[in-house]
Amino acid sequence: MPTPRQLSFLGNLSLGAHPVHTLESLHGSPVWVNRLGGAGVLPGLASTVRNDSNLLGCQPSEHAAPLLLYFRHTESGYRLYVREPGKHFGKGIKLVDGMYLSLGSTYESNPQPVMLKTPDGQDVDLDGLPDDAHSVMLEAGGKPIVLGRRSYSQHTYLTRAEGTPLPWTLTIMARNVPWVSHPDEA
Repeated sequence: MPTPRQLSFLGNLSLGAHPVHTLESLHGSPVWVNRLGGAGVLPGLASTVRNDSNLLGCQPSEHAAPLLLYFRHTESGYRLYVREPGKHFGKGIKLVDGMYLSLGSTYESNPQPVMLKTPDGQDVDLDGLPDDAHSVMLEAGGKPIVLGRRSYSQHTYLTRAEGTPLPWTLTIMARNVPWVSHPDEA
């Protein structure tokens, strides 16, 4: 029976020619969303500013290639961690507001488990992916990962929501990859 290391790998995701990465990387600058709202007596003066830079998106970009991820196998699915050098190295993919995929610290909680599915909806792990590029569906918490919008924003986000599963392209860069902190893991 394979070990978690033997079923773990480095790879990236795209949708067609569109890379999955943070919105900040896809746009080449921080992504701030401003919502003007009523302030009682002086409507329109109050606003809420939200930083969506670390949320994941998928769109054409001249600024970013697909994000390099470590797919760590667990019994509940793959937990995804950033392995791209830079400010996000080591962060995990988590859910914001219970539905939007974002990069976050793993000190207080583990990343959201993500299931890899074949195009016909069957669960699959690295043993079932013999080639380096595969069309897969992604699922988190029983719902497909699709493209969606977030309130007050014109950006496209990766979201866990009802909908038709999308055919993501998974490109495997390295197989049998250990934890960074345990390179001798069996």
